[in-house]
Amino acid sequence: SNFFKGTINDLSNKKRLYEIDLSSNSYIGEFPRNVLTAPNLIYLDIRYNYLSGCLPYEIGLLKKTRVFDVSRNYLTGPIPQSFACLAGMKFLVLSYNQFYGAVPELVCKLPLLIKLTLSNNYFTQVGPECMKLIRSKVLDVNNNCILGLPNQKSPEECARFFNRPSKPRTCPDSNMNYIPCKGKAAYLESNAVLESDPRFHTPITYPVLSPKPN
Repeated sequence: SNFFKGTINDLSNKKRLYEIDLSSNSYIGEFPRNVLTAPNLIYLDIRYNYLSGCLPYEIGLLKKTRVFDVSRNYLTGPIPQSFACLAGMKFLVLSYNQFYGAVPELVCKLPLLIKLTLSNNYFTQVGPECMKLIRSKVLDVNNNCILGLPNQKSPEECARFFNRPSKPRTCPDSNMNYIPCKGKAAYLESNAVLESDPRFHTPITYPVLSPKPN
């Protein structure tokens, strides 16, 4: 920790920038899109700050990144489908934020994942591919809002979040469902079940677990 405050400076177009560690500071604002133009970025750690808003789909363009940790912030929204393109990802950590929705099945198909940590958020659904990772202890979804799984938040706590009128929980980016590497990555062409596929069986959920439109 260096006790830095404010917004994160422009780090764009740094071809020799391989690691960024801005953890344990007091940075505010949205996720810094400018770090996403570092083409050789391998390690990104922005945990323990005060970042808010949604994750941009451009994160899925980080082809060489192995570690991505934004835990302990105030980020929200669903996981962008573009995260399915993080083929080199080994440690993906989004815990202790305010993310919600279904955990994307194709993210659970990433071929090199060692740890996918999504605990302490408000996710409501996992599919069969993600269930495989839970059973193998690669995926941690403890303390979310997923019915049928152990160690989840109480229905009352989930209801308070999804019925809260003070903060919008929708992401304005129309590219949240965009998968830039579709048709280029072999593991995406396998038999993974997509959320939009009729074979993807939606589990019973609390009625309150549907974010209200703005």
